[in-house]
Amino acid sequence: IPAFLAEHKIPGGNFSENDLAKELNQVIESGFGLKNIVQSLQNYQVYLNIAEIEKQGKNLNDVRQAVIRALKEKIYINNAFATDAIEQTTLPQPQKQMLVNGYNPKRSGDVEFTIRSGYFDGGNKGTTHGLWNPYDAHIPLLWYGWNIKPGKTNRETFMTDISPTLAAILQIQMPSGSIGHVIQETVR
Repeated sequence: IPAFLAEHKIPGGNFSENDLAKELNQVIESGFGLKNIVQSLQNYQVYLNIAEIEKQGKNLNDVRQAVIRALKEKIYINNAFATDAIEQTTLPQPQKQMLVNGYNPKRSGDVEFTIRSGYFDGGNKGTTHGLWNPYDAHIPLLWYGWNIKPGKTNRETFMTDISPTLAAILQIQMPSGSIGHVIQETVR
């Protein structure tokens, strides 16, 4: 957490998504004359008011590129890119796969950015488990009770593995649309 990092003189810190959204709106207004185009900033994604950009006759890609440039200037941001260009973006493979898996063209933002290790959105206490760094993304998973085989694994497992594992334990059909795999260590 940022307070621990600061106490031990380790680089890191926090930032405010609200403040960042205000800064991006200022960049867009000064460059394109458009006001309040950043509708929201959530989960390291920037949501733009595309309808207003088009209504004002501005080029969406130009606005996105201005946002990307502004984001990349921040000390706590590693990379920024148009979300519909994730596949063409150079990122470490595990991180890229997570971002690709989380992309939904109807729900995702217009620009996504990645954060440097040690930086968080919000306060100095706690964490969100919303980043891809192992210190933040690692969440212990504990299974116990009826029909659970005793043991442990240090193998990487995913949230998408929970439903198929429950289905296997209960000996029922795996949920439709499930993309996970049974955590074999739990089943007898």
